[in-house]
Amino acid sequence: MTNHNFHPLQSMAATLIVLLLALAGCHQESRRETAATTVPAAASNDNTIYGLACEGSNDTIIIFLREPYTGANPDTLSVLRAMQSKQVFGKINTGDRLAIMKSQEGSTEAELVIVTERLLGTWCYLQKPMLRQRADMEGMTEEQVLESLPDSVRQLLETALEYGFTLKIDSMALPIWHQQQNTGTDSPIEYPPIKLYRQWCINNGHLLLIQSITDSAGVSQFIGQDTASLVMLKDDSLVLSFGTEQQSYYRKHDTTE
Repeated sequence: MTNHNFHPLQSMAATLIVLLLALAGCHQESRRETAATTVPAAASNDNTIYGLACEGSNDTIIIFLREPYTGANPDTLSVLRAMQSKQVFGKINTGDRLAIMKSQEGSTEAELVIVTERLLGTWCYLQKPMLRQRADMEGMTEEQVLESLPDSVRQLLETALEYGFTLKIDSMALPIWHQQQNTGTDSPIEYPPIKLYRQWCINNGHLLLIQSITDSAGVSQFIGQDTASLVMLKDDSLVLSFGTEQQSYYRKHDTTE
């Protein structure tokens, strides 16, 4: 005879097993979706150490648990020289995610520390348009071109739009969209194209901003990436170096907060 009188603990255990199986199925589905994308992940030669800041970290040392967590005790590294050389980006609070570069393997010093928690959010800068070149401008200096323009066009050249990106948790990124007015083929001005950043990651102490588009089949297609070095990271300001060029950003706070 089948016994239908389940003990409450048995029922809870059965429910837990079902939930775990469902989560496993979701995980497998997520892995299949990730495999379908053509957007590259971080390079396999990444020597960055990732961890969570522990209580006791200060301007001299950082105490952190390595990620992924293996059960090991926290590590301790000196950050005094990194602080002095301004290579610690973001204020470190307990529980923050960190990206760390050692000065060399086996060293007890951190050469660079990025508090990746502080990178999350929307970063903007103001971008002015450029003047479309016309045949009648050939041979004219920039000053002569500006003098020949009507006031209405000069005003358009001073109309700046917000450019930038949003960095989200789990390496997601979003470009800042806006309506570019007066930029048709007949317009005297044009704005630079928007960078279609969809993913981001830290790689060997650099910020990788990955551009992609989604095709008709829903698969992300890689179209390029930009590598930036951090120059400054504060609560409301960020400066990135793209090769020989630097770009300053301000943090745009969510007005719904």
